[in-house]
Amino acid sequence: MEVVVEAALEVTEAADHPPLATRDRIHAAHAALVRRFDPLAADGLAATVHLELSDAGPSTIEIGRGRCTIRDQVRDGDPALTLHTEAAVWLELIEGRIRGMDAFLAGALTVTGDLHLATRFETLFHRLPEQPRVEMTHTSVRGTRIEALVAGEGTGEPVVLIHGLGANKVSFLPTVSALAEHTEVHALDLPGFGRSDKPLPVGRRYSMPWFADAVNGYLIARGLDAAHMVGNSMGGRIALEMALRHPRSVHSFVGLGPALGFDMTRPIAPLLRVAPAQWSGLAPLRPSRNGVERFVRTLFADADVLPPEHHRVAAEDVHGAWQDPRHRLAVLAAARQLGLETAHGPAAYWRRLRALTVPSLWVFGEQDRLVASRYAARVQAAVPDARVETWPEVGHVPQFEAATRTAATLTAWLDERRDDAQPRMLRPTPVQATSAVSRSNQPSTAPR
Repeated sequence: MEVVVEAALEVTEAADHPPLATRDRIHAAHAALVRRFDPLAADGLAATVHLELSDAGPSTIEIGRGRCTIRDQVRDGDPALTLHTEAAVWLELIEGRIRGMDAFLAGALTVTGDLHLATRFETLFHRLPEQPRVEMTHTSVRGTRIEALVAGEGTGEPVVLIHGLGANKVSFLPTVSALAEHTEVHALDLPGFGRSDKPLPVGRRYSMPWFADAVNGYLIARGLDAAHMVGNSMGGRIALEMALRHPRSVHSFVGLGPALGFDMTRPIAPLLRVAPAQWSGLAPLRPSRNGVERFVRTLFADADVLPPEHHRVAAEDVHGAWQDPRHRLAVLAAARQLGLETAHGPAAYWRRLRALTVPSLWVFGEQDRLVASRYAARVQAAVPDARVETWPEVGHVPQFEAATRTAATLTAWLDERRDDAQPRMLRPTPVQATSAVSRSNQPSTAPR
C-alpha cells in the first residue's frame, strides 16, 4: 500500500499578527519537516499536537494514517501534547541543530500533556545529515515489546540507563543528554512501565532476575555484546542483578540511590508471600495529581533546585501512567518482589553481593528518604573494590537533583573504564541465563 506524506499548511488571520518574515520562515520549515516525516517511525501513531510559539502564533500538527499535516495559525482538535516555545528555538529544533530534550532541560521548551510523545516527536522525522542522533526503538524480548530512547553514537562503550519503580525512561533525560555527546545511550522503559508492554504479574514476572533477563535479552536483540549498566532506585537493583547473572554483558555497574536488600523488610516478608497484593492494582485507584506532585517533591533533598515546570510535568506523567491498571499491577508486583528479598541466608542479597565481579560505583544521597545512606558502609564492606560515594544535599534522584555532578561523575567513570587496559577475570556464576536469542557459542562458565 502506498503511503502518502503531504503538507497541509494553512495560514489564517490571527488576532496578533506575528512578523511576516517569521511566519514565512516557520511556514517553510514546517513544509520541509512534513517532507521528512517517517511513517515507519510513527508505527501507527495517531495524535494531535499543538505548537504555541510566543512570537509566531499557534500551529496544529496532525499525525495519523501514515501522514503528517501542519496547519499554521490554527489551533484545532483535542491535543495529546502541547509544546510552548519561541520561534528561534523551534527552528533550531526542527532544523536539526538541537535536541528537544536539551531545549526542555534548559527551560526553553515547555510541555503539557504526553511527555513520552514529546520525547518521541523529533524521532518521527528522517534525520538530517548533521542532526544529533535521537531514536525511539521498539525491541521484542520473548514476546514483550520494550521501548527505548537511544541517543548518541560516539566511540565509547554503550550505556544502558534503567529507571526506578513507578518511573520510566524520561527520568534519565539529563543523563541521556549529557552522555550522548560521548557514546551511545539506551534509556529503557522496563516491561510494565512507560510505553513498553505490560504483561500480567504471574510466575516470576517483575522479580529482579526477570527484569535482568529482559534487559539482557534487549542487549542481545539489539546486537550489543555488553554495556555499562546505570540504574536509579529499583533500576539500580536490576542493574546489579544484570552484573550478577550476566557478567559478560556488563562492562560496569553504577547504582544511583540503588534499592538494596533491606533488613527492615524481614518482619513483613511472610505476609508478602501469602498475600499477592499486586492484584489490588485492578481496583480503580486514583491518586490526585497534586498528591502525586507532593510525593515527587519528597524524592529531593531540596525540591526547589528544579523549576516548578519539571515537577508539574513529572507529576502529570506519573498520574497519567497510574490510570492504566496494567501499570498499577506492574508497580505493585515489583514492589512486592523487592519486599520479599531476604537480607540473610544462602541466596540473600548481601551474600550474593560479595560475588560481584564487575567494576562498580555506588552513589547514595545523604538526604535520600527511601534508601538510607548508612548502607554505603555495608556495601563497601561487602565489595572492597567498589567505589562508594555519599553526596550531601542530595536525595533519591541524583540524575535530576545533581544533574551536572552526576554527568561529570559518569563521564569520568566511563573514561576510566576505557583507559583500563587490564583484562577482567570473571568467576563462574551459579545462575544460568536465558535470552531472547539463542547463542551456541556463549561460554558456559559466565553466562550472558
